[in-house]
This record gives sequence, structure tokens and C-alpha cells, in this order.
Amino acid sequence: MRRTADRRAFTLIELLLALTIMAVVMGSVFSTVTAGMRTYQQGQRTMALYQSARIALSKVTEELMLSLSPLSFWQPRDTYRQMTVDEVIATFRGIPVQEEDPGAIRFLGEMDRVLYVRKTYRLDQYPPFDLEECQIFVDTGTNQLKIAVLRSLLAVKQATWFYQYLFKVNLNGIVVPDMGGRARFRQMGELGEPPLADFIGDYGVLNRQYILAEGIKGIKFRYGDDSGWKTSWDSQELVTSHRISPNSPNFNIQQDTQLREAGPPLVVEIQLLLENGDTLATSTDIPAGNMRAAIGKGAQVETAPPPQTPAPTTPVQPETGPAIPQPGQGF
Repeated sequence: MRRTADRRAFTLIELLLALTIMAVVMGSVFSTVTAGMRTYQQGQRTMALYQSARIALSKVTEELMLSLSPLSFWQPRDTYRQMTVDEVIATFRGIPVQEEDPGAIRFLGEMDRVLYVRKTYRLDQYPPFDLEECQIFVDTGTNQLKIAVLRSLLAVKQATWFYQYLFKVNLNGIVVPDMGGRARFRQMGELGEPPLADFIGDYGVLNRQYILAEGIKGIKFRYGDDSGWKTSWDSQELVTSHRISPNSPNFNIQQDTQLREAGPPLVVEIQLLLENGDTLATSTDIPAGNMRAAIGKGAQVETAPPPQTPAPTTPVQPETGPAIPQPGQGF
């Protein structure tokens, strides 16, 4: 009998071995492609993060360059003197009121945030501009760099003018050094006016927030002037300067000594800490800081002893309501 020819075929072991080799090869190819895609996507995210951070850094720089000096608008006609609180009380008739100007233009800087005032235009309203008090900071809960528009100083100032007109009171004060800081006093009116802060209340409060960039873990500021770098800044800090050197034989402590507010810094250094651990940094000059050494229009800077005659309690007030000065005019 004739035997059937042997038929060649894969055994089960050969088939399993081939499938194993194929799985290893396909796994290697898949891992390589996945790693490449992951690297590409990470690179895209990093590039987008850097681009967003650079734009935000440019915006922060622009905002700080446009910050206003306290000498720009409606600076109170305050008197700055080296006096004790008792001397201030003796200067006024009756008990003086201690309070700050609620609409003052300030520049307050800390390590992780900065508060400043900018001018914005709104041509569809009257007046066609506003003074907005803003703050730049990082929301650490969401890793977002934000600008918060806190309040309208123009609205606050309008309420202050109405307060003066309503209660026939003069809000010009005397600012003196006090315990390493400052204290501001004004004459109390005769009509029993309420505290100015209570009268204004929430008028002018805006509390709007805008996101500048995401993926920002933190922000750091440093503030510089002729004396060097500082980690904090207060434009209302009292600074003593001299017209001539105290070592000069012609130096007169009363005539040649000036007491003034520090005003904005000359330069600000900004550093952004990204969520991937990298940092971006820049610095910008503050044009308003160049006005800090000037004496504001109507402001008096004195170190002489206070006058012996009491100040009038009821200043002369106009019979009509206060007009709104236009940009660049003092009040």
C-alpha cells in the first residue's frame, strides 16, 4: 500500500513563539510611538506655557509702567511736619480727626503682589476716564496670574467732594511721623460729620478679576531706588531729605530739611515661577517714580514749629457742588 506524503505544518509551540515575538515587536513600536507623541505633546505644552508667561510678563511690565504717581491727580493739600501728636492737637481747635485720604493714589508692593493705580478711558461715559486701583497677584489655588480691579478712585474722590460740600469741612490735614510710620490728622467740622470711610462705604468698589496667564506657580517682586533693592514698598512712607548737606556749616535743620512721601519706586524686578519649575524674569522702570522727589502742587512741607493761632474750623465753601476736574488738573 502506498503511504500518503507527510504534510508540513506549524506546531503549537512554534505558533506561540511567533505570536510572542510579534507582540514584543509591536509593543516596542507602540512604546516608541507613544513616547514620541508624549514628548511632542509635552513640548507643545511647554512652548504654550512659555509663550503665555512671556505675554503675561509683558502685560505686567506694561501695567506697572503706566502706574500713576500720587502727584498726578488731586493730591490733598496736606502739611508734612516733624511734630508730636500733642503738638498736632494743640494746632487744631478741639479734637482732631485721624484718618487717611481714602482716595489717595498709592503704590504698595509686597514680595508676592503689588497694588497700583492706572488711568483708563471710557469714551461712552462721563467723565471719559477713570482711576482704577488694581492689584497683580498669583492665585495659588488655580496657578493663575491675575489682575484684580479693586475700586474706582474717581468714584471715591467724587464721594469725598460731596462729603466736603455736605458737611462744610476741610479735609486738608497734617501728616507727621508716628512710631516708625505715619499719622494724618484733620480738623473736625462743626456739623458733627461721620467718619469719611463710613460715609463712602462700598461706593466705588469694583472687584473685577482678569486672568493674565495659567500655569504660573508664583510671582516675586523687588523694588529699587537710589538706595538699593527692597522686598516691599509703600509710597506713603515718610522720607526725610535735605536741601543741602547736614555737614555744611550753612545747614539749618528747619529751613533745609524736607519731609515727604516716598512715592513709587524707580524700578521693579518681576520674576514668574512656572508650574514646571522654570522661571522667567525681567525688570522695568517706573516713570511715575521720577516724580517722587517733587513737591506736589499745593502741598506744604514744613519742619518749623506749629503756629500758635488755631486753624479755622469752618473753611469757606462754594455754594455750588464740586465740579469734576479734567485729567491733569489738580483739585
